[in-house]
Amino acid sequence: MRKSTALGFAICSTLLLILLFLAGRMLYIKFYHQSYADITEKTTQTVVALTENQTEIQTVTDPEQLAAITELLSGYTYTQYPNLFKPGKDQLMGNLLTVTFENGNSIGVNADGYVFVNGELRDIEGSRGQEFYHKLYLLFYPNAS
Repeated sequence: MRKSTALGFAICSTLLLILLFLAGRMLYIKFYHQSYADITEKTTQTVVALTENQTEIQTVTDPEQLAAITELLSGYTYTQYPNLFKPGKDQLMGNLLTVTFENGNSIGVNADGYVFVNGELRDIEGSRGQEFYHKLYLLFYPNAS
């Protein structure tokens, strides 16, 4: 009787710990997010670097181009990656477009729609990563449209 009671308590406490972990993670995902201003530490940029697959494409100083990039990036809220298991490296190896700011922070997105903030996997509110990639691609290569 004592062994089965002890086993029951052990199983219940383990399940409770797992449940608390999952609930804590869901709350963290729901309430922790970063805005564009949080990442860049200021709302206006004077220069940004555009890179594709870790190769610098150009350094942008044109105010119109900076405004278009700022408008696109500030329109999204960057949240924690919502899934418990992250995708494999083969899924994260798609064409990566990255915007690096004056303070060294960066926002990137790959062709599969996975979003990265400072190199860490994130998500955007509404999980519209592929839409975000296409819009950013048009800013990188304006003649592509």
